[in-house]
Amino acid sequence: MKKKLWILLAICSMTVLTSCEELLGGLLDAIDDNPVPSNSSNYDNNATIPDSVYVAAANQPNATSYMPKYPSQEDVDFIDDKVQWEWGKSQRGTERGTTARDHMGRTPKTMCKVMAQVLGLNVINKEQTPALERLLHRAYRTGEQSATTAKSYYKRPRPFVVMGESAWYEPDAQDVTGSFISATTAAGWAVGLVFAEMWPPLQNKILKKAFQFGEDRVISGSNFQSDVNGGYCSGAAAIAQAHYNNTKLQEDILAARAEYKRIAGFASSFDPEVYAGTLNGEKIINSPAPCSSSEPRYEADLKRYQNAKTYRTTKRGEQAVMDADASSDRMAAVFGEILGFTISPTNAPNIYTLIKSIRYKSVDLVNRTKVNYFRLRPFALLNEPTPVPSKENTYRQNSSYPSGHTCYAWSLGLALAEVAPDRQNKILHRAYDFGFNRVIVGYHWPTDIDAGRVLAASLIASLHNDDEFCSQIKQAQAEYKKLAK
Repeated sequence: MKKKLWILLAICSMTVLTSCEELLGGLLDAIDDNPVPSNSSNYDNNATIPDSVYVAAANQPNATSYMPKYPSQEDVDFIDDKVQWEWGKSQRGTERGTTARDHMGRTPKTMCKVMAQVLGLNVINKEQTPALERLLHRAYRTGEQSATTAKSYYKRPRPFVVMGESAWYEPDAQDVTGSFISATTAAGWAVGLVFAEMWPPLQNKILKKAFQFGEDRVISGSNFQSDVNGGYCSGAAAIAQAHYNNTKLQEDILAARAEYKRIAGFASSFDPEVYAGTLNGEKIINSPAPCSSSEPRYEADLKRYQNAKTYRTTKRGEQAVMDADASSDRMAAVFGEILGFTISPTNAPNIYTLIKSIRYKSVDLVNRTKVNYFRLRPFALLNEPTPVPSKENTYRQNSSYPSGHTCYAWSLGLALAEVAPDRQNKILHRAYDFGFNRVIVGYHWPTDIDAGRVLAASLIASLHNDDEFCSQIKQAQAEYKKLAK
């Protein structure tokens, strides 16, 4: 806050201001909601990983580095938080609210009930399903751990406190850890990603339940929507880190898979990866896009889009225009700058191949999802020009929901964080920024971006059952170690 006030005073003291637009542009550049992390890394390859988690606390991706701060009540983004707060309250007397209430316990035991239901089991516990319980417990605590730094740093008051109401879920009234980001969402989403990898034939159902687990926090009034969106991101980032040279995670997945096959009556020779089916975005993202202008959340999207347009005359706006190009070569250039070397078919062929492969798979997933959700893009609905006119005709009748650029960028960010963990915060920061940049140029609504990131994490979880993808990751890791400066 002091820094922001100093900047404001400095600008106001200038003797010459060429225009209000220049002032606004300079201010937006100076007060960046998501500043780039420093090049320094505290990643410790020798850090001891506690038995209860898959990642050492020191090596967790830092959400305060790669995500912007939560919106204050004065911020335009808070409009969506307020709209979703009202939506959550409207659900409490419904069947959906009953489910949310049942999911309120903030412990692995609650998630054990959720996953047992999806897998068709009576229980998941240490006594009857020790391998499944161990995988779930460690994944839950790993996701939960990923939110610790942000929660302690920001200490955001919980929604029921901000709104002057009592807690719907009484234990949260005693909580002092803060609302941003939602640790329960991060924990549940981390479990969903790992269990989708453990039993791919049920990946869509598993991921949908894990996604709803985050929504439950909005219904309870214990977290704002922005807290939950942050939880989805931090949970996914934590599991990306958990995959880095971690034999414990892979051993737990295989042990849990073998245990489930035995309990569910599958032959020992049954290979669940062969019967994985197709990842289906429509079956994962529980909430449809706010396509109608009569829906409350549409108004929040509109206000946030209008605010994003103010960045067009800034350096961030210039970056947004460049990010309209999401070709493999462009992504190679963007992330090559972060990794510290040129990514090309000749200089870093394995990393380049990984970038191309993820692009193809993310485009396929998003296009199949868009078929079920046609939503006009902001510039098309409002009949406005964009800073990227060359793309307007192509995208005018192409659905806005979910965001393909965002899905590709966040998928790539998660994969490259696994390749180069010592650069993970800068990688994730840049991947995250691709999303908001799509709003700046008028090609997406903010809710399109949120959906794109959820699909991205789902895609990477699914790809960890693809032998070719896993091989590409290992080859890319070896190549990075050789080329990194």
